[in-house]
Amino acid sequence: MRGIVRFLVLLLIVLAVAYLGAWWYVQGRMAVAFRAQEQALRRSGWTVSHGAITRGSSPLAATVAVTDLALTPPDQGLPTPTITLPGVTLTVRPVTPFTLDVDLPLAWHVAMPQGPSFTIQFASIQDHYAFDPNALLHHARDPLRSGILRVTGLRIDSADTNFTLISVDRFSAGFTRNPEAGPSATALTMHEALSGLALSPIFVSLGHLPFQGKLASLRLDADLSGPPLPSVAQSMLVPHPDGLAGNQAAGLQAWRKLGPMIHTWAQAGGHGRFTIALGLGPLNAHDHGHFGFDKTDQPEGKAVLVADGIGAFLGDIANAYPATIDLISTLTTETAPYMSKTPGGTQRLTIDFALAGGVLTADGKKAALVPKIVWPAAATP
Repeated sequence: MRGIVRFLVLLLIVLAVAYLGAWWYVQGRMAVAFRAQEQALRRSGWTVSHGAITRGSSPLAATVAVTDLALTPPDQGLPTPTITLPGVTLTVRPVTPFTLDVDLPLAWHVAMPQGPSFTIQFASIQDHYAFDPNALLHHARDPLRSGILRVTGLRIDSADTNFTLISVDRFSAGFTRNPEAGPSATALTMHEALSGLALSPIFVSLGHLPFQGKLASLRLDADLSGPPLPSVAQSMLVPHPDGLAGNQAAGLQAWRKLGPMIHTWAQAGGHGRFTIALGLGPLNAHDHGHFGFDKTDQPEGKAVLVADGIGAFLGDIANAYPATIDLISTLTTETAPYMSKTPGGTQRLTIDFALAGGVLTADGKKAALVPKIVWPAAATP
């Protein structure tokens, strides 16, 4: 009996030492990952500063905390804000060892250079990222598989007066990704939703804004097939010494670099689907469709737009901006053939769009010609 007890005690000691070793190792990896992200931002032109980086002391979770984190985007020739967070904590819990929780503060400070300052307040923030265990344990360069950000009660206030400029009830953004996806599999999904956006009543009055300056809802869902597309956004983050004009040249350079990659994706059968939904004043619009490329590697696709309340929507805009009456009258005439009555007796706009052979059609009728994409040649290694 004593032998069994000694064995169990020894086993518990070994397990405890192994757990503490793993806990310390994970915290070290988290600190290294933060440093790597910091250097990546700096290479892209961001200015990054922060206070101490400390490890947690509780064995119930692996944590790394960063104090006084300040981020300034690259200078693009426009006023560039500095965003300061009093602290950020990265957490990995034993029950979810391959999920990273990013604990963000509920109050951020935004300062414009030689200009006003703002505070961004949140009622709640949830920020989680999931990693592929096999890729993570083998130190793969691309272990990230999904992420979700949810915020409620977002409010942007003037730091000097506490005057609320913009408020948002809810916002969420999520993604999943599979770097190993082939042409027939999904490489990337994106889901974004916003509800209850409202501008300050003063802005509504000064700008004579319709709909009381409120956006009821906006949703975007999309997925792309594999192989994964290259990251266009990060390439555009690199600043150019000549400001905006220089960035136009940089954008052309980025197209010359990324165009061949997108072309390769098209040639491999790249395709995707999307859904967009909008609630604005009396308007409720929904658009969904799919896209891909034909045998000549030119874009093609179909989409269906359905909108209720468009008459009242255009009428509200005309009342707010009388100068648009002629334009709205033209739009009303042009959309009349696509109107129908709903069971409730209201008007509904329904248009089936199709793109093929460089021709955009609406309900089978030619609407516009789309210029042919001239793909840039791949650079010589």
